[in-house]
Amino acid sequence: MKKPGGVTRNQHGPATPLIALDTVVLDTETTGLDVRQDRLVQIAAVRLHGADILEHEVFDVLLDPGVPIPEVATRIHGIGDADVEGRQGFAAIAPELAGFIGDSVVIGHSIHFDMAVLRHEALRHGLTWKEPQAIDVGLVAAGLQPGLVDTSLDSLAAGLGIAISGRHSALGDAMATARVYVALLPQLLKAGVRSLGEIEALCRKPSDLIARQESAGWFARPGSRPDFTPGALRSGAQKAIDSFLYRHRLGEVMSSPPITVSPEVSLHAAARLMTDRGIGCLMVEPGADGRFGILTERDVLSAMAEAGAGAAATTVGAHMTSPVISAPADMLLYRTLGLMARRNLRYLGVTDSKGELAGVFTLRTLLRERALATLTIGDEIAAASRPRELAKVQAALPSLAASLLAEGLDAREAASVISAEGRAMTARAAEIAETEMIAAGHGPAPADYALLVLGSGGRGESLLAPDQDNALVIADGYDGDLESAEDWFTRFATRITEILDRAGIPYCTGGVMAKNRAWRRSLSEWQASIDDWVRHPTPQSLLNVDIFYDFTPVHASGSEGARIADRLRGHATAAARSALGMLRAMGETAGGHSAPLGLFGRIRKDDAGRVDLKSGALLPIVAGARVIALRHGVAALDTPGRLTGAARAAGRAETDAALLSDIHGFLIRLILAQQIADIQAGVKPSNRVEVNRLSHQDAAQLREALGRIDLIRDMLRDLLQGV
Repeated sequence: MKKPGGVTRNQHGPATPLIALDTVVLDTETTGLDVRQDRLVQIAAVRLHGADILEHEVFDVLLDPGVPIPEVATRIHGIGDADVEGRQGFAAIAPELAGFIGDSVVIGHSIHFDMAVLRHEALRHGLTWKEPQAIDVGLVAAGLQPGLVDTSLDSLAAGLGIAISGRHSALGDAMATARVYVALLPQLLKAGVRSLGEIEALCRKPSDLIARQESAGWFARPGSRPDFTPGALRSGAQKAIDSFLYRHRLGEVMSSPPITVSPEVSLHAAARLMTDRGIGCLMVEPGADGRFGILTERDVLSAMAEAGAGAAATTVGAHMTSPVISAPADMLLYRTLGLMARRNLRYLGVTDSKGELAGVFTLRTLLRERALATLTIGDEIAAASRPRELAKVQAALPSLAASLLAEGLDAREAASVISAEGRAMTARAAEIAETEMIAAGHGPAPADYALLVLGSGGRGESLLAPDQDNALVIADGYDGDLESAEDWFTRFATRITEILDRAGIPYCTGGVMAKNRAWRRSLSEWQASIDDWVRHPTPQSLLNVDIFYDFTPVHASGSEGARIADRLRGHATAAARSALGMLRAMGETAGGHSAPLGLFGRIRKDDAGRVDLKSGALLPIVAGARVIALRHGVAALDTPGRLTGAARAAGRAETDAALLSDIHGFLIRLILAQQIADIQAGVKPSNRVEVNRLSHQDAAQLREALGRIDLIRDMLRDLLQGV
């Protein structure tokens, strides 16, 4: 806790899955119900990890409120003046409470009452209260069951079959609330509420209950900070895009300590030192004026250009720049880059809180650190040993995507990153599942296999509304009997999909998952299925082809694992190229989607003012590109690669292919930006874009793009000649 009084807030990403949420369930007992005037007499909390209640990790203290405890309050919670005599006050225990909560989300029953009491206690004692994000199980229950009248803790517990002990003690109520929350989790998942943002959005639905809490002053913050308006719970908060340059400070990426030399050192020696250390500048020790200088590799080159070999013997002091332009270590990076651009700098000194030189910052350092920040997510996948840890990675993807878009990355490149992480998570799920199988006594895999990711993940075009599309191809010939081998792969595939679902990549509603027998086959079975699709292109088989032909192997076991995926690819490609009837049917389906345009070229919106940019725009381009690529044996899986590759293979002009590729990228940008905004607002992401939120330029470009979707039909007609 810090003085003087005020309020700061923790923030957890709205995409954080509930399974990965670190939470603390908290309850208080007070001298009364007036959040502004009444005082705390007991605080208790218990820690949760996902759905696990850690009953040994509790916080439970009695407090001296500093005022007499009214008899009416004592009759409720049983705590009287004698019980708190000699106990510490709030100011003494506040640091311990803050440490116990840490960065966790706080859960409670009518938790905003408790938060308001804590807030006013902090103000009363001149402390800064670190405001945690909070979830009220009463609002959760009311959001799940519209019209629910009784949201009391007793009623919720009874409805869920939970026995309460120690009622009206802070610890007893905290434990009961924890059990109620855990019991509500399956209902939340069933309702499609999986993330922190989505549960916060759910809690905004019971407007009558929120209005009563508001009237009691539960949301009123002391002071006049505009971000704590009473209606904030209902309206939600729009958060800024989480860009690397806006999240990190100069001191986090500087090279420290700086490498220094004397101004009397020869230029040759300085150049040798820079080469040995792999750096582009040296700080020069201060002279009589007490100021550091700087010698850069450009200074060395300039000296050599002017004086030739003789420059090597001159001193550093003759070529350095002084004083060094510096900035404080706590300067945000976006401001740092603005300073460097304004002053045309490649190197910048970094000073500590005392104004002394603490390090040096270079654009090269920034690029390295930015790359490492992006790669950290991959390290977390490799280190994950359970779904909860993978869920944290999945939760980071919206922030990463927003950061990449903010830094000017093409939306398809951002989609490629999202896809790569999804494939890595699928591979890690397989590794975890296989380890668990061995630990459970089922032994290693009875045959070599390859795990495939299908659909948009296989193409490298995943966005932020994921589901599972995966399959298993198994080498022919099992070790042991067929029945036990089938059982092993059934258990294995089921566990993979379960891990992914719990990690925030939901089950495929169409059943395209390796846990289902249709998507778990031996190599020969897959080859036979492909041959059947080719000979008999039924509506169902065409759906299978659309998903299957984008497959990418992400995990292979044994010496045959990688080879069987390659063999499957070869068989599938050869079969499709000569499958004239199947390709014709696929082309008709791809060309049958009409763009969402009405009369006079107006965009057709649904009742919510949104337009589905997948079904009438993105899907025809993606599906059409797939058909054309299969016809001409193009190996590329990504949509732009398929379009241009097929045009080249057919000896056609690439103009239309390039235009469709541009439209494809534009549509992905609009969908991805909308998904990021929806996730921030606690709305489940989809492919539906809110037209009114588009800029005038984007709206006009979208109308034009939708009007050019027919180009894919022209390409299908021209490039499928003879089919």
